[in-house]
Amino acid sequence: MTRVLRPALTSAMLAWASTATAAQLSAPSIVSALPDIKSISPANAAGVLQYCLKHDLVSSSATDGILAPLASKPGVKGSPEFSAGIRGSIISGGKTFALGSANDYLRSQACDQVFRQVKQIK
Repeated sequence: MTRVLRPALTSAMLAWASTATAAQLSAPSIVSALPDIKSISPANAAGVLQYCLKHDLVSSSATDGILAPLASKPGVKGSPEFSAGIRGSIISGGKTFALGSANDYLRSQACDQVFRQVKQIK
């Protein structure tokens, strides 16, 4: 009897494990909760990077060469988008994403994406 049950149990366990694995692989990425950073304005990006620096989500050595020139462009520091960015709000594609209410992983990913986008803008 045990010889009959063991293969059946093993098959059932393998079927369950493959279903659970498939469910994990088909779930949307948590990063998909982030806005499309490609349409972020230079002013908002500069403000967000300042927020990220203040909260140790990016290093100053990485942003030194790109943040200062971006922030010094005319109209950047005085814009509402810059102010929103400093407060941790990403404004992109007509949507706002609040970094302060996101978990650490999402905040880190968002800052990384903004940093990469700013390197392309520059």
